[in-house]
Amino acid sequence: MNLEIQCQVYKILNKFIAFLLIGALLLFCSFMAVAEELPLSLGRHLAAQGNHDAAITEYKRFLFFHPDDPRVGEVYYNIGLAYRAQDLWTEAVNALRIATHYTIDSESKSGYQLELAVTLIATENYDLAQLELIKVILRNPSAQYYRRALFLQAVAYIYQFRWEEARDVLRDYTTDERLDALFDSAFNIPQKSVKIASVLSKIIPGAGHVYAGDWRGGLNAIVLNGAFGFLAIDAVLDGHYTDAALWVGTVFLRYYQGNTFRAGQAAEQFNLEEKRQAAEALLQRLQEIVDTP
Repeated sequence: MNLEIQCQVYKILNKFIAFLLIGALLLFCSFMAVAEELPLSLGRHLAAQGNHDAAITEYKRFLFFHPDDPRVGEVYYNIGLAYRAQDLWTEAVNALRIATHYTIDSESKSGYQLELAVTLIATENYDLAQLELIKVILRNPSAQYYRRALFLQAVAYIYQFRWEEARDVLRDYTTDERLDALFDSAFNIPQKSVKIASVLSKIIPGAGHVYAGDWRGGLNAIVLNGAFGFLAIDAVLDGHYTDAALWVGTVFLRYYQGNTFRAGQAAEQFNLEEKRQAAEALLQRLQEIVDTP
């Protein structure tokens, strides 16, 4: 009888010990899962609150303890967005590049590359942005990502004043007539010749500025060059040849040559401003098309 009782006690003890071990194992696994998820959840929360520095710290903490986790690409993507929110463009580009490298899923990779392209456009690295967009298009992504890639390609071309390439890309994106009219205007925007502006300023100081639309610069050039020229001629008429030579050699020629150079710059600035206005009009219309339901 005692032996039978002892056996029953041993069985109960064994079951109790097994129960404790299983409970401890489950508790440990649960703790590990919480410890693994906490930096990611906290990072997302901090990013949503605008505390991007702290969010990046939590994301990097996760990467340090879980370098082989399948979500590494997603974490680097979140880091890139956090850097971008702080205008830390170089760090954002590097993090987004790493995100695309670690991501295996085709659709996720396309999404990350689109955000990388947006960041590159913001930093005026238009050719690099185009390269990322071409990669997305060649991957044959979803319709949503494909249209977004076309849109970003057009934006990059417009920022480069490459009207023909932008129009070709947008033919697969929209058939908006107002947009076509704006492209026609961009092709025919008035341009000033740098050579003509320089020649005019050599003939009549300030004339090149006026030709380029810089009336203030033209008036300034006429007054200064006229004044220095008058002083030089007056010195010659008075027989002060040394003073005349000094006026001509050190002052008049300097302002005369500078006037010619600045006239060319005024023409270039005029052309650039016209292109920028055309680009702004195109981008504004594109934004209206996107915002239209």
